[in-house]
Amino acid sequence: MNWVDAAKGKTQVSCPFEYAAQLTEIMLLGVVALRAGKRIEYDAKNMRVTNVAAANELLQRQPRQATSPV
Repeated sequence: MNWVDAAKGKTQVSCPFEYAAQLTEIMLLGVVALRAGKRIEYDAKNMRVTNVAAANELLQRQPRQATSPV
């Protein structure tokens, strides 16, 4: 409800987007390191893994193919 109240201008959010975005990026990089099977070094400015080239492929996802409605 905090987010809804903040969207309505009644209060401040308890977790600002700036904080949540960084926290999410760190968490997702942990998943990339687990999938790569190695410790990774991340260049945040360029958004690239610098020591495991294959891990960079894990930073993007392939879009799903459209399916026809049934």
